[in-house]
Amino acid sequence: MKTLLPHWLLPYLQNLEEICVPECDELVEILGAATSEVEEKGSDALIEFHLPKLRELRLLELPNLKSICSKSGVMVCDSLQLINVDYGCKKLKRIPPFVPLVGNGQPFAYAPPSLPIRSSTEWWESLEWDDHPNFKNVLHFNPW
Repeated sequence: MKTLLPHWLLPYLQNLEEICVPECDELVEILGAATSEVEEKGSDALIEFHLPKLRELRLLELPNLKSICSKSGVMVCDSLQLINVDYGCKKLKRIPPFVPLVGNGQPFAYAPPSLPIRSSTEWWESLEWDDHPNFKNVLHFNPW
């Protein structure tokens, strides 16, 4: 399994409150959009992944995980309270936006100011923020 939840499946998971993915060596992406969907919307368009009741995202021992959601995606998770990424997710280098974005790609002003990310300092410092550099200000890093 390369992608845990394809975009077409999300309408059936609107009551999902927790995603915990432990020890899956082949997993590359948590939420994915089909190539045809990205092409249809255009390369600059954002694909929204709606999980309105998601409270917690835990990623454990996923050595090939490269993304939480497609690069052209934004997660709309108004209930999200915690993201936990363990030391076994070393290829994960980007955190996608978890709030709706305005047209210029910046988080809305009312975005929660302290979405906690629990992980190692080494992983946090290795993250790349080039797509949404101000998004880092919406997150609150909690080292183990």
